[in-house]
Amino acid sequence: MRRLLAVFLSTAFAIQLHGDVRRIDPLAYIQHVKFLASDELEGRGDGAPGMEKAADYIEKSFRASGLEPAGDAGTFFQTFQIVTGVSLDPGNTLSLMLGGSTVSFEIGRDYRIVSTSSEPSTSIPLPFVFAGYGITAPAQHYDDYADIDARGKAVLVFTHEPQEDDPRSAFEGQTNTAHSTILRKVEAARSHGASAVLLIDDMNHRVQPDQYRRWMRDPQAEEYGVPVFHVSRDRVQQALGTSLNLAAVSREIDRDFAAKSRILRDTSLTAVDRTQKVRKPVRNVVGILRGSDAARSAEVVVVGAHYDHLGRSARFSMAPESTGQIHHGADDNASGTAAILEMAKAAVESRSDIRRSIVFITFAGEELGLLGSSHYVSHPAVPLEQTAAMINLDMVGRSGGRILVDGFANAPALEDDLKAAQNTQTGRGIKLAALHGSAGAGASDDATFLARKIPAINFFSGFHSDYHRPSDTWDKIDAAGGAAVADLALALARQIANRPQRPEFVETVQEQHSSGSAGAPASGYGPYFGSVPDFANEGQGVKFSDVRAGSPAAKAGFKAGDVMTSFGGAPIKTLYDFTFALRDKKPGDKVAVTVLRDGKPITATVELTNRP
Repeated sequence: MRRLLAVFLSTAFAIQLHGDVRRIDPLAYIQHVKFLASDELEGRGDGAPGMEKAADYIEKSFRASGLEPAGDAGTFFQTFQIVTGVSLDPGNTLSLMLGGSTVSFEIGRDYRIVSTSSEPSTSIPLPFVFAGYGITAPAQHYDDYADIDARGKAVLVFTHEPQEDDPRSAFEGQTNTAHSTILRKVEAARSHGASAVLLIDDMNHRVQPDQYRRWMRDPQAEEYGVPVFHVSRDRVQQALGTSLNLAAVSREIDRDFAAKSRILRDTSLTAVDRTQKVRKPVRNVVGILRGSDAARSAEVVVVGAHYDHLGRSARFSMAPESTGQIHHGADDNASGTAAILEMAKAAVESRSDIRRSIVFITFAGEELGLLGSSHYVSHPAVPLEQTAAMINLDMVGRSGGRILVDGFANAPALEDDLKAAQNTQTGRGIKLAALHGSAGAGASDDATFLARKIPAINFFSGFHSDYHRPSDTWDKIDAAGGAAVADLALALARQIANRPQRPEFVETVQEQHSSGSAGAPASGYGPYFGSVPDFANEGQGVKFSDVRAGSPAAKAGFKAGDVMTSFGGAPIKTLYDFTFALRDKKPGDKVAVTVLRDGKPITATVELTNRP
């Protein structure tokens, strides 16, 4: 599941699971999970060998089940290229100069690249300032930039937050807040005009000397708009000498809860980052079960789950120091993939009872920004105008007797179908109890279908402490619960496939909260604009895959397919540029926004609002 999903949206149902009788066998279900989350597959990172093994395993299962291939050229595979990381060109350098002395840093030994330059990198020395934890937090009455001018300079900042071990800290005690994230630190640095950021591990965390070497095995980098480097604390201290004692200043900040930022006289940074994007082929795996009704079999219900995870990369990990460790992804999303495999087998066995066709698909590239589902809707096995609905399963392996099903705000007619599906489980102990939320979840691959005005329902068993960590292992999966969820999801698919009329898609005014990912920055901060980004877009600017009805962007006349190039006078090259620019505004601000539509610029004024 995308790394920054934080809330449940849409009308939801809690389904209580009891009893042992399941149409889908828990033992068969857990065997799939065990293989997909095994060390052999190394976390199923996009473009990695383990991901390819997973694709082959899924294809073999689909073929054995009796599905027909629905991919490219008569195969079960849809192959497409995605950016999976970066490669390092010769000439990457970083050095600190203090007076007449220079200390050089070696990439892969003393530092790693967190974010590449937005412009061609040069070796012009930058003045150097220490900016504490790199945090501007008015609500906590803390600002590391209050007494320094960071414009045109390189800033040195600690990771995490001050007083992290103090339960009375204004930063939510010992719980890290959003201010501890690299994204927020870069946002603060950019807003104060910094030209580069150096991150060093704060003094409350043990330094892992081999983290840079592990990063070299699979280099990853963001595009934050300024170069960002994670640098050896010991090496930085060696370069600074007696001009700044990092341990002492850390203790002072913790003691006083006051910024200790300062300009480092006669000190400068020289850095050159030279990277290239690495593109690798990945594969959606697609099979189809033809419906039994000749009049309706041309229409389909899509049932899907993503099968990729993080591999050995810590880029999107909730354990940022875990580079090189296998992120097994048992719940996220071997659990949903296993459900798809067993649902396909069960559906083929009851083919005569299913009138519309069902497309079963496992997506690649979800963790990098819904890329697999984005590719599918652009290259569907059956035209989208003949797609009745989509059912998505993402993290369904830890139900513990409870599953969330959402997406009904955009397709209220499907509430009755879910209840009817639940009634078919009589004797199997599945009980529905209504919950209430707001509109369309849109944080996993269901978002891609919602953006195309296709009803999409998502099954999700909830977050847990192992989410996006190496500890998300198969032994923590509730096999009986996961099989029961798959059974119910298939019953819902059958209900939709057999309903007389296709469900109507109902436009809602609420925003689809997008993250990521994966990835991509979260959209849950700052005022409301109302666009949904196309994460598959690699061109300059931010392409809209959707513009929410009734949103500020829609009222200004913007549409899906527009490419934003300017926001409030600031050039927009990446989604991070837009994220930072939007967070700098407040509800009620009127902002000039320029987009390209069919290659022609269009400028309109958008009045931002509070988030719905």
